Amino acid sequence: MTSPVELAPADCTYLHLDTARSPMHWAMVLELAPGPRLHLDEVRARVRERVRLYDLFRLGVRNGRWRRAEAVLAERVDIDKHVTGAEYRDDADLHRQLAARHETALPRPEPLWHITLFTPAGTGVQYVLLRVHHALSDGIAGAAFAALLADGGPEQLTEFERFATTPRYRIPSIDPEVLKESKAAFEDQWKAGRSGRDWPELTRSGRREVALTSASTRDLRRAARNHGASVHEFLLAAIGRTLSLAPPRDTSSELLRVTLPVTHDQGFRHTGNAVLVSLVNLLGAEPALDRQLERARAELAFVAAKRPELSLAATDDAPKIPWPVHRAIANASMRRMSPDIHIGINPGFSQVRAVLGTPIAALTPISPLVGYSFSVTGLILGGRTSFGIVTDPAALADGYAATFAGNFDRVLREAAEREGAHP
Repeated sequence: MTSPVELAPADCTYLHLDTARSPMHWAMVLELAPGPRLHLDEVRARVRERVRLYDLFRLGVRNGRWRRAEAVLAERVDIDKHVTGAEYRDDADLHRQLAARHETALPRPEPLWHITLFTPAGTGVQYVLLRVHHALSDGIAGAAFAALLADGGPEQLTEFERFATTPRYRIPSIDPEVLKESKAAFEDQWKAGRSGRDWPELTRSGRREVALTSASTRDLRRAARNHGASVHEFLLAAIGRTLSLAPPRDTSSELLRVTLPVTHDQGFRHTGNAVLVSLVNLLGAEPALDRQLERARAELAFVAAKRPELSLAATDDAPKIPWPVHRAIANASMRRMSPDIHIGINPGFSQVRAVLGTPIAALTPISPLVGYSFSVTGLILGGRTSFGIVTDPAALADGYAATFAGNFDRVLREAAEREGAHP
């Protein structure tokens, strides 16, 4: 293995936060349309053909916990190890297997991604699970990894290049006055969410549960329009309402401290990580959607105006300190932030919608639990918006991921069916 690049500070953040019980990889679940089943050998052959397209696919990390991380390029990728197959009995079994893999760290210093082809034991459709360490890529730049599988010739595959070949994203120094205002805004948000919270904390169990659901993008837009809201405002409010109607362990948390990802790259043309974290405080015991919308709208307006996410930006001019010290500081900062939940609403980019001739019926993102015990991540891609739910069952109780998914479906349906007064 050789050393190709120096990881950017934002990339290293996810190495600092990574532990054996809380691995920092995100995942994408591809649901394949009904039809002839793919064979594992076919998938491996496609990946073997594509893995040399970009250095990103051969990028791994040596060390990175208590010893300084070193980016390394594999001379050869063992495709049989990186692309594996599994059988599932039903949806519940599939979700259990997805959760088991979400709990399992990707081995170092091998390239930090893995693909699993899930095939039903009886009737049903196939799924592909792609896992990628967050140090390699955030969810937006993660579109590059679609090139490992997606159908298309060189011309079609060029759409992925901007996420694989640009320099790793770096955040320059921030104007002192802007940073001062950002830090004050972040502190205001943190203080506002300090009381009235009773959400169960992430445990050290290392256990995860996963649930998947989706909705028509057209229905979501209609529901948002019915309530005079943007889709982003509406989804935050709908999640707040769902958690209020069916909280875990019958808790009643007045407020929910939420980490909300905000990209620093408005051009969406980066490799690596350009995501920053903002804090918003949603209502945790408010079943009225309109009240939830008022709060979501105000919180998003505050974030847009004050940009609190800049206060924690891993900039290129940050002081150079020993790796173990930096890791300790990163983890102490996360403990101090003490978020309850994570909500990500992401745009989709790919126009390639098939793998080895089989159409992709749905793409669902799954996020790691970074200091919080509950995460819901949405992907708006064409006519379908998908949601990946991840929970710590030791904190929220067994089965809560599926419970939330069912209640969330109902909340979205009810909102879409309402005849709004807004034009």
